[in-house]
Order: sequence, then C-alpha cells, then structure tokens
Amino acid sequence: MTVADYIRGKFQTFGITVSEADLLELSLSSGINVEDEMNQQNIGLVSVAMAGFIPSLLLRANSKSVSENGHSKSQSWDISGIKEYYAFLCKKYGLDDELNADKPKVTFI
Repeated sequence: MTVADYIRGKFQTFGITVSEADLLELSLSSGINVEDEMNQQNIGLVSVAMAGFIPSLLLRANSKSVSENGHSKSQSWDISGIKEYYAFLCKKYGLDDELNADKPKVTFI
C-alpha cells in the first residue's frame, strides 16, 4: 500500500475524499513522498503530516445535498470524529492541538 492509498483510506473512514491536490499539499508541506510504500519507518511522519493537514481540511467541511432530475446525492463528514482523530494524533506525537484549545487542561505543579 502506498502512502497516498493509506492517507485516502484513513480519511475515507470519516467520509472525506482526498484529492490529488490535497495529496500534493501534504507531500510538499511535510516532505513525505506519497508514492512510497507505507511502512513502520514512515508511519510517524505520515501521521504527523495528516495531523498538520486536518485543520485546513476542516475549513471546508460541511454537508452538501444536490438534487437533479429526481435523484439526490448528499455528502457529509464525520466532523466530530475527525476532530477526535486529530486530537489523538496531536497527543500521540506531542503536537499542539489547535482545534481543541478550549478544552480544560490540568497542570500538576
């Protein structure tokens, strides 16, 4: 499985279709090669790249419904799910969680 296939598959579970332009942005902004094979050596880098991409991805998140000639098609994302996945990645890789900054934090002194 290529990195591109892995990224598409992970986002697809949230109802998000990743375009070629999205993959190019991920690649250029993070230094990952989407044509590489997914493996243990690059899983961390790919996951961090995905976490970095999620905030910009959520800027365009919404529900769409189109009706034409008696046929309707709707698209919706699991926005809360992708936010939780983002929070998980941030915690796992020690990243700043920019989307959930309003959550209370506990500091032990």
